[in-house]
Amino acid sequence: MTKTKWALLVLGIMDLVLIMMHGTDYYFLFLKPTGYVIPMVINLIVLAAIGFRAKLPIRSNLPKIWTIAGLVIFIPIILFHDFMVLLMEYSYTKIDSPYDQQSLVIEHRSFTLGETTYSYNFYKTKFGFIGKQLDDQSISIVARRRDYPSESFNAENALGLGNVEWLTADSVRFHTWKGTEDVYLDSTQPSSETDETENLEEAIEQFMDNAEKKEGGQTITVNGNTLTVRYDAAANQEWIDIANENEAGAIPTQQCSRIVPNKERGYYMLEECTHQWEYPLYPMSEKR
Repeated sequence: MTKTKWALLVLGIMDLVLIMMHGTDYYFLFLKPTGYVIPMVINLIVLAAIGFRAKLPIRSNLPKIWTIAGLVIFIPIILFHDFMVLLMEYSYTKIDSPYDQQSLVIEHRSFTLGETTYSYNFYKTKFGFIGKQLDDQSISIVARRRDYPSESFNAENALGLGNVEWLTADSVRFHTWKGTEDVYLDSTQPSSETDETENLEEAIEQFMDNAEKKEGGQTITVNGNTLTVRYDAAANQEWIDIANENEAGAIPTQQCSRIVPNKERGYYMLEECTHQWEYPLYPMSEKR
């Protein structure tokens, strides 16, 4: 078999593998930041080299003409694909499982037009080389600038990457800016997210009642922030301490006066806080 045939065979196998993987939601993770630019360039170089070196039984410039025509068509396609990849501006973060079985790669980007939308896709991987996209588990978080907990707020803060919990070898919990989100690496694993959301809302309601009754020392943890009721009997004044250990929570360490349900905005809101007037603490369910 000639070198040309070997090159075409290897190129065909590479393209077939990539097509089959894409169709089954498997990806080479090292290719994700640049899309398919590298395989497309490899195809372009190999086919161009074969075209320019091709020899016909009779002297002819036809192979070179077809090669040049292919380059004229193919190069703009590569440039357009590269432009689209740059436009999307995806970033990637890998979190390792404490169970030493597999890891989770998070693909995230943000888009701002009046308000900022943070989008997240998830890939499970065992060796960090090939990843399987987790179907129907993508997350989107929409935030308005006036609601940002801090000026340094970004996609990683919104997802709560500083406070990730591996519940089991196949389930990861994110304390996002807008509530708890569970991601399941095993798609057959049942989700109890609805029940847990309702339980947390009940806990927040109970905490609000404790604060109103001036029961100092009562605590609750919401999205990585620990809230504690404080009461000064001499001044007859109560407040809420917001702790953010290791910057794991969505709200900076400070003090707030109270929590109030805001049905119009659909959030439990922390009000009269040290750094700004209010912060969205946790989304309210429709039942509330």
